[in-house]
Amino acid sequence: MLRIDADDLILLRTLAGAENAPRSMARRASIILASIVPAMSIAAIAKAHGTSPATVRRWQRKFTELGMAGLTDAPRSGAPRRITDDVRALILDLHGDERLALGTRQLAARTGTSQSSAARIVRGAPQQRIIDAPAARPLQTGEDIEALTVALFESLADENPWSRFLEMIRTTTNSRYCTLMVYYGGRLKPSLILSDGTPHERISSYLENEQYNKELLVDLPEGKVVTLSDLMPQDALRATELYGYLSEYRIGYVLGLDIGTVRGISGKLRLSRLEDQGDFGPDERRLCQQIIPYLRTALNLFVKRIDTEAERAALSATVSGMSVGSIMVDPDGQVLEANPPATAILHQRDGIFLSHNRICLSNAVKSKYLHDLIRQNAEASLTAPDTTLARALLVDRPSGHESLSLLVRPAATGTHHQLAMRPTAVIHLVDPMQPRVTMIDALMQLFGLTPAEAKVALSLSNGLTITQIAATTQVSRNTVRSQVQSCFAKIGIERQSELIRTILISASLLSI
Repeated sequence: MLRIDADDLILLRTLAGAENAPRSMARRASIILASIVPAMSIAAIAKAHGTSPATVRRWQRKFTELGMAGLTDAPRSGAPRRITDDVRALILDLHGDERLALGTRQLAARTGTSQSSAARIVRGAPQQRIIDAPAARPLQTGEDIEALTVALFESLADENPWSRFLEMIRTTTNSRYCTLMVYYGGRLKPSLILSDGTPHERISSYLENEQYNKELLVDLPEGKVVTLSDLMPQDALRATELYGYLSEYRIGYVLGLDIGTVRGISGKLRLSRLEDQGDFGPDERRLCQQIIPYLRTALNLFVKRIDTEAERAALSATVSGMSVGSIMVDPDGQVLEANPPATAILHQRDGIFLSHNRICLSNAVKSKYLHDLIRQNAEASLTAPDTTLARALLVDRPSGHESLSLLVRPAATGTHHQLAMRPTAVIHLVDPMQPRVTMIDALMQLFGLTPAEAKVALSLSNGLTITQIAATTQVSRNTVRSQVQSCFAKIGIERQSELIRTILISASLLSI
């Protein structure tokens, strides 16, 4: 039975039940929803949805691995399409023929290009041709909603999130500009403005000249489409301060909708047209109205992505500063991510190395034990993540250098468990050859150890004996034993093995 978090459950139900949801997405969403019903077998799900068990298994696997993104179609294979000068000229000629009044979708169909390519070529035409663009085509609402919804969720994974979707909705509604403004904590000034990828100076001008203080589409009812013409006639608009800014870019009509607030972040979508293009009609309003539920879910996913990336970057920087290697692996030990200290250790191939991107140890017995630990901790990341499952071991190095300290734990812990979509484990590596002043300071703060006690505890965790520590620090063995006993009392343990394990876990997980 699949596990689905609350946000994905809401989106799946929306996709499965909405009349205008893409048929393919609605069907896949229904399959996933049926998969969480305990009594439903794969054969029963396949029969209920008129498909094969293999298809059901495929969408279950893709959802488990990729979440909602797994339900979308993968990009088509093949070399990217190249548009010749002749095709480009043909698109511009057809676009300039007022008798045909072709929109970008019809241009794409006639010239064998994509709608986004046709729109990009039209935008690059001389300004007069854009101003004299033909009247808006009749919208095919169901078809447009399906294409926009797919583009919306696929674009969230792009390097420039939202851009592909914003370009598509701009061309679909025959708008000149399309922007998504993101606000934090109810502030008037947007924290982020995302566009359809077309560079234009109006965004920087909007911020630098504080045009957001002159906005007219403010405090809109959440989830309702509103235009400037709903608020005032065109003559009244020309008398406002905002119009002076809009007129610089020949904008005469603006459509807006407020998506709502997610985790303190709110989003506002704005479409604008040139004065010569005419106002937004009922078809454009209806299309924007129907896509609002998907926009809210997409905003939630977008905020999660940004928070997760910032969290991961901060964690990587902190752990790297502590000279702690951090590696994320799947249940089979295949490396998914590794920070710089871990990469440096792996490149040495001294006791631990990669074989076909799989973590391996030089000691075959310990290598098998490590893979057992990885599998157990990875599986725990989706069930009941608990740091008590973490296990530590020492990795002997053929070079004769001090052993590496290694810790395996579930990848999802605490509040991050809700974002877990696939079983993963994290391996932390501590190289005694690297400076660890920061780690010693951390142990002193965490357990109240003295500098000498912290150094002894860390030396024990790196595989040194009491005799070796005494020789290195030039003190007696009795002094070292006394320091070890003091560590026992301060940490609340009784055995040396517990001390080693506690220090390894603490040093590796401190920043987490």
